[in-house]
Amino acid sequence: MNPAKPKTRRSIWVWLISVFYLGFGVSGLMAVAMVLILLYRGGAGPEEVNSMKTLLQASLWGILPAANIAGAVSLFLMRRMAFPIFTGLLAVRLTLPIFSSLPSPPGFSGTTTEMIGGYVLGYGILIAVCIYIYRLRQTGLLR
Repeated sequence: MNPAKPKTRRSIWVWLISVFYLGFGVSGLMAVAMVLILLYRGGAGPEEVNSMKTLLQASLWGILPAANIAGAVSLFLMRRMAFPIFTGLLAVRLTLPIFSSLPSPPGFSGTTTEMIGGYVLGYGILIAVCIYIYRLRQTGLLR
């Protein structure tokens, strides 16, 4: 008889992070699909088309939402691959505004306190998630 491997329980943080990024990724892919459908059907005006193309460029045509889903699943399955995925997401999100000349969407000209607060909160959460996954990896909980 084979000795049973002890099952490691997922912490509440693994559950919360996985559910958050899975939902974030699914909603992002749904937004990309909606934009592609609207662009294909041609039912939008020129101003809406420009903002839709900006959304597609900002999500790298759906790659970032798909990476959110991949990161969430790999973290939930406690795989070592979760760390490179989340650090890659952080790197891309930090460098995307530097290398792209994306215009701001209509109604969002300039920077507001709410936008800056949202960026700080978003990057702060992602940095905390990367640190948490790094610690999980160092303690050997990720396989």
